[in-house]
Amino acid sequence: MSALPKLNATPKHEMVIPSTGKTVMFRPYLVKEEKILLMAFESQDEKTSMKAMLDTIDACVEGDYVKSKLTTFDIEYMFTQIRGKSVGESIDVKLTCSECKKQTEMNINLADINVDVPEVDKLIQLTDTISVELQYPPFKTFIDNFKEGVEDTEFGFTVIRECMAAVINGEERIDVSEVSKKEIDDFVESMSNEQLQSITKFVESIPALKKDIEYDCSSCGHHNKITLQGIQDFFT
Repeated sequence: MSALPKLNATPKHEMVIPSTGKTVMFRPYLVKEEKILLMAFESQDEKTSMKAMLDTIDACVEGDYVKSKLTTFDIEYMFTQIRGKSVGESIDVKLTCSECKKQTEMNINLADINVDVPEVDKLIQLTDTISVELQYPPFKTFIDNFKEGVEDTEFGFTVIRECMAAVINGEERIDVSEVSKKEIDDFVESMSNEQLQSITKFVESIPALKKDIEYDCSSCGHHNKITLQGIQDFFT
């Protein structure tokens, strides 16, 4: 008996990981991966959906990258690129008018959606001798720490903790990954409000999938200017 033929040669495409600038190759996802994604999205469980996106990227991307170090905006961008080559280069989104609250459907080309990663100072001086070296938190942080009903303040402190790569004390560099969570929490809680705000500003500037859109409402004609930001705005 002859074996069944392979249906697809899985074409390869290039993309650049936003946080590192490294080029990797990827293929479109197949029915087996799409099935898992659809089941995850239909569950309406955010943690399940996040994990499904990360697993899809891991299955479809090959090259020099570390899965556990991919940031939130890496995942958003990479998933969008894979999705574009898998099921279509454009998506329909429903936009709500700021005037009449009615919805207008628009078609958006996924190739036009980008992530701008600004040049920012990742070394924050807290005192004359102590500074903090910051990093963009990995997407895995959100998967590991996300839970329904968590308070914004609690989750915010988790993100701040994960943004800290090292503490510089004079000539000594202390890698945060080598100290306990309690020590990190004690360090953060010992900050003044001004010192904490300097780190919070970095957290608030974390890049995201983003597109500015202008359109006239199909119901009342009002001219709207909106920004779609984050993967939920594009795929919900």
